[in-house]
Amino acid sequence: MPRLRLVARSTAVLLLAALAAPAAWTAATGDVVLTVTGGSMRPTYAAGDVLLVRAPDGDELARVGTVVVAALGDRRYVHRVVEPTADGAWLQGDANPDRDPRPATPDAVLGTPRLHLGGGAAATWRWGQSAGGRVLLAGAALTLLLMPGGTRRPGARRPAGRPATGGRHRAAHARARRIDREEVQVP
Repeated sequence: MPRLRLVARSTAVLLLAALAAPAAWTAATGDVVLTVTGGSMRPTYAAGDVLLVRAPDGDELARVGTVVVAALGDRRYVHRVVEPTADGAWLQGDANPDRDPRPATPDAVLGTPRLHLGGGAAATWRWGQSAGGRVLLAGAALTLLLMPGGTRRPGARRPAGRPATGGRHRAAHARARRIDREEVQVP
């Protein structure tokens, strides 16, 4: 297989893996992908950062300094445990001057960040997960998989009147050339 075709197919496989990996990971682990929308956790997390959040193990609120993703109604937010209580903990954003107005309970905790993507990595992730990004990545992978590739060596010339051939047809064409030469020779 020519080197260019090998590189093209390898790249296509990597693109397809990049498309499938997020869904496969979340299905296997139960993790949730969230995008930070506010600035309350600056400088730890900025708006636009992407967090891969693992399910809670039950003792997140007992450890001061633990970053948790919590729910307040239908709103999700990321804050740090600043003071455990008997039935939960007080949370506070790193950029907030005061703790949250009420303590969080264990049933409000959605999990803890497992992975953080910031800056360009977060922008690339968000683009790759968008509809347009997925269509473009899938189209690029398909194009690379269907890319034609010959078996000629660079600089090799094809005999006049002969079509480009693949490796398994090379021997048949070599026999045909020998027969053509033999038929042309007059005894």
